Amino acid sequence: MSFIAAVTFALIAAAAPQTTAAPASAPTPMSAALARPQWLLSREGPSVVFRGALNPASGAALALALSDESVEGLVIDSGGGDENAALDAAEVILARRLPVTVRGQCTSACANAVFAAGATRTIERAGFVSFHHSSPVIEANYQKLKEAVPDEIARGARRLRALYAARGVDPGILECAAAQIGLSDIQTQVTIPGETTPRAAWLSRHSLWLPHEATLRRYGLDFTRWGRPPSRRDVLARLRPPNPRAVVFGGSGDCVSG
Repeated sequence: MSFIAAVTFALIAAAAPQTTAAPASAPTPMSAALARPQWLLSREGPSVVFRGALNPASGAALALALSDESVEGLVIDSGGGDENAALDAAEVILARRLPVTVRGQCTSACANAVFAAGATRTIERAGFVSFHHSSPVIEANYQKLKEAVPDEIARGARRLRALYAARGVDPGILECAAAQIGLSDIQTQVTIPGETTPRAAWLSRHSLWLPHEATLRRYGLDFTRWGRPPSRRDVLARLRPPNPRAVVFGGSGDCVSG
């Protein structure tokens, strides 16, 4: 598991997608992880549908599926995961100018990379986009402490900055997210399930920042919403456990100076 994924799954109250009833026109499975699948890739007409965690295997499979010339868009419901894995898919979205639709949630690496990459962006009924940390902010923490930046973090930061520049998104939203969740420059050690060696991670006061829709647009993440916005109940139902203190529900004035 990567450093970014380590922070996501060990420090953050997991915002993994919950099981939902299949729509009337259920997509036909194309690929799934083996043994207790954490992700599912399918087709719904000309769109690829992705549900679950973004990790090296699922990110590579998603990038490959999106490269198919018959694919005209992505529908995603993801609690995020590995940022570089998300960037594998996001760079295909960017190159092919594919639209991105959020069905449920798009959190963490999904928000940082996949949502930002969309040529157009749509959020379906009660769906939401949320952020916590990102590789450029973590890279800055290492630099502030005059510590060597891990290769994975430096690589993710370079790729993410390039994606934002190409898409015309203001990377300031990543710093805004860190400020809202209270990401500090204090490190701690966490043990990831299934691993024996503790990893360095960064402390934060909250798990997620759910930006106001006006804030997303102000930073260049324009989108269309279909149906009603999410309620607090919709958002908290995604968390395990549903901890109200884990989520910062943003206001329209977040990170506006002066």
